[in-house]
Amino acid sequence: MHARRLFAVLALIVSTCAVAQCGSASPAATAPSPAPSPAPAPSPAPAPAPSPAPGGGGSFSVTPAAIQGQGQPQATVTLAAAAPDGGALVVLRSDDPTIVRVPASVTVAAGSRSVTFLVETSTVRTAITVRLTATYGGASMTTTVTVTPPPLVASFVVRSRTRGPGACAADEQSQELDCVFDGSASQGFVSNYLWTYTVGATTVRQTAASPNAIIGPQGTGCPLYQQGTGGDGPFLRMEATLQVRDAFGVVSDVVRQQVRLYPNRQCGFSY
Repeated sequence: MHARRLFAVLALIVSTCAVAQCGSASPAATAPSPAPSPAPAPSPAPAPAPSPAPGGGGSFSVTPAAIQGQGQPQATVTLAAAAPDGGALVVLRSDDPTIVRVPASVTVAAGSRSVTFLVETSTVRTAITVRLTATYGGASMTTTVTVTPPPLVASFVVRSRTRGPGACAADEQSQELDCVFDGSASQGFVSNYLWTYTVGATTVRQTAASPNAIIGPQGTGCPLYQQGTGGDGPFLRMEATLQVRDAFGVVSDVVRQQVRLYPNRQCGFSY
């Protein structure tokens, strides 16, 4: 009885010692856990492309650089580099929008370097030069356009009361010419009409201020007609000219007409 109890006690001790790893037996080595792999660093976002300034390789021009009022020259803004995504907004300004007008702004399309647009101009009486400015990215470029007045062009007709167009006739009572010189078809800002009429070696000059485009020739009569040639009848030869002048002294080319002059049996003429 005692022996069985002792055996049971010994078995319990052995079992307990095995569970607790008694004695010199070394515990089984535990393999270390592997270190976690570091997460890859995120790629940095690409830096936006710098905005190109119009200067330093850009340009601003108007073609033609001089144009008559009411014309529409073509302007071109060119950037130093291609416009970024979304395009490049270029702000425009005219120093005198009453003479030269530009849009408030234009856009250079993304990937492009230039944009073209029309410029509006007004009628002027004398040539005026206006500066235009294009601004983008804090930098500005300038150009100029010169607006010119309409050209002076002289044009006229001669009409006789009795002989019709292209003729003059001596009045039977006053012996003055019965015709009128009509320069109303002349063009431009006319300030003065400069007339001449020549018979033979004698030239008479007459100036009329605008708006008097139609005049009756003065200083005519027998002394003038008697200088005439072509005396076989029925008329003499007279040359009339017209030149127009503006308020700034600019003059047109001279236009000429050959006019039939009928003496009407005055001043000793037989025809």
